[in-house]
Amino acid sequence: MDMVCVFVFLTFFIEPIRNRVKLLMVMFRSFDRPEDRPLTLTWLYTQFIATYLVLIPLLAYFESHNILPLIMIIIIANGVGDGLAEPIGVRYGKRKYTTYALFTKKKYTRSYIGSACVFVTTFIAILVFQQYFNSVQLITALFTIPILITLAEAFSPHTWDSPLIYGTGGVSMMVIFIIL
Repeated sequence: MDMVCVFVFLTFFIEPIRNRVKLLMVMFRSFDRPEDRPLTLTWLYTQFIATYLVLIPLLAYFESHNILPLIMIIIIANGVGDGLAEPIGVRYGKRKYTTYALFTKKKYTRSYIGSACVFVTTFIAILVFQQYFNSVQLITALFTIPILITLAEAFSPHTWDSPLIYGTGGVSMMVIFIIL
């Protein structure tokens, strides 16, 4: 049901509608980056579809193994860490690197300080949910998951980092719980 709501909501932003409703145009401009034009909505739609295709099996797995609250680590890493990465990187990011968008050779710039936001947020999120880990799992998670999620964000195609963050975070937690 959430997925349907997301797609209905995004449909309000198609050009004929947003051009007629000023509030929708203002909202659209808040996430319409010049480098994404004219494919802003295409990137959003495809990223949401891919994210749900990754998230739904993760939710089923985490639920079946009684670790469902741990999905919040990935949600926080993606929502807060990746959400802060761009504005902090734009404002404070002096050292930069490049990545490609999906299906294109165009390069996009990211900053190391922005990626550090993902790392720090993931590290803190694991600490917040430490009661779900035994000692060895916690130490392993703290030393691996922030690095893996940060690398997933750093090297994922432009605008398509969410499915890779969820997939990397989810699989790495599954491995930790299976092995340890």
